[in-house]
Amino acid sequence: AKVREFLENHWREEFQIDKITKVASLSPSHLARVFEKHTGMTLYGYYQKIRVNQLKEALRNKNLSIAEAFSSCGFTYPGNFARFFKKQVGMTPSQYRKIMD
Repeated sequence: AKVREFLENHWREEFQIDKITKVASLSPSHLARVFEKHTGMTLYGYYQKIRVNQLKEALRNKNLSIAEAFSSCGFTYPGNFARFFKKQVGMTPSQYRKIMD
């Protein structure tokens, strides 16, 4: 629970396993096993899921352009993440925005 809370509160920061292991007071390998056992996801997969969900929220805000939505989520170069978003969600950010309209 501490690790999930940490990831949810620090999703804008770069993923750093050493910071996360300090929160959990576990070794990286043990934390990875325990986290996946309880969530069914890897630590990094959970972190990426949070980031995608945050971007989905930002894309729902019609006052922001798509670039501004990415920027508000801390993405300075949205190209790579837009491809990742499409892989995770099954559509581009602009398609997602149109569907949510």
